[in-house]
Amino acid sequence: MSAPTTGRYAFLTNPRWLGLIALMAAVSLACVFLGRWQWTRFEERSADSRQVNAVYDAAPEPLMEALPTLTVRPATLTVRPADEWRPVELTGHYVDDATVVLRNRPVDGNAAAHLVTPFVASGRGGNDLVVVVDRGWIPADRADELGADLPAPPSGEVRLTGRLRLAEDPAGRARPTGQMYTLAPEEVLASAAEVTDLTEVAGLPVLDGHVLAAKESPAPSEPLGGYARPAFNYGMNLSYTIQWGLFSVAALAAVVVLARREAADRSGRGPVRTLSRAEFEEDLEVYQQLRATTALPGGSGGSGGSGVSGVSGGSGARLDRAELEGQGRVIEAAGPDPVRE
Repeated sequence: MSAPTTGRYAFLTNPRWLGLIALMAAVSLACVFLGRWQWTRFEERSADSRQVNAVYDAAPEPLMEALPTLTVRPATLTVRPADEWRPVELTGHYVDDATVVLRNRPVDGNAAAHLVTPFVASGRGGNDLVVVVDRGWIPADRADELGADLPAPPSGEVRLTGRLRLAEDPAGRARPTGQMYTLAPEEVLASAAEVTDLTEVAGLPVLDGHVLAAKESPAPSEPLGGYARPAFNYGMNLSYTIQWGLFSVAALAAVVVLARREAADRSGRGPVRTLSRAEFEEDLEVYQQLRATTALPGGSGGSGGSGVSGVSGGSGARLDRAELEGQGRVIEAAGPDPVRE
């Protein structure tokens, strides 16, 4: 059988300390994971910011030139990450009565309903392309009041200027008729098919992505709210990353500090109590009175002794600094030792 653990930090093996160490290790690990998550968000947002700055102010180019040429029908063109926010121009027409509503997507802190309509963009050689267009937004409560009577897009041939965006993942949940929760092209077209006939676009290739409208010519009869240049506050994510890192280190450091303090207390070398001169004199006087009674060992008082009367005589009549230190605890005074007659 092995000998019991001894040493200054032997107490670390008792259940209370093992539990504390396990708890602080778990807290530290959780802080590490939260810091890594914030770092990932920082990298994503900083990359998005660089992409916006790279293409946002470029001159618009025709959609078919910004994307690969169609060679097979039906086919699907995909907006690439390097194309996101790139300005493009489209010429074609909106599908009649096919406007649907994107819900739960605030704009600049306002509850908004985005109006989304399929657009048939004309291409070279009759290669038309169906493009989902987010035309703008209206207040969410107004969309509820209007119901199906939503502001219509311009009719006939339209010249549209907008910005490319990546396709979103389908929500995969039940939705009200004529509404959706994500800008996934298949979900938008399925929603539009609930409010109008989409026979004219059947078999046409569909852009895997969507376009945020910036300008329509001719202008619509009722203007919609537009979208400002995106801003990315990724500095906040970097700050959170640093904070979680500090919390992780602090959780482990707390165990070290507490262990050192308990080890010092157990060895009798714990923190020294520092008193002011007035506190020292008051404590000394109380201690002398107690020594004059049977309350403390070494007192001269008997069963009939009095704490006050015993101050003037007996072995407990005087108590100097050495006697205080001899009780196993050092008391320091912020000033010279008191002088008594």
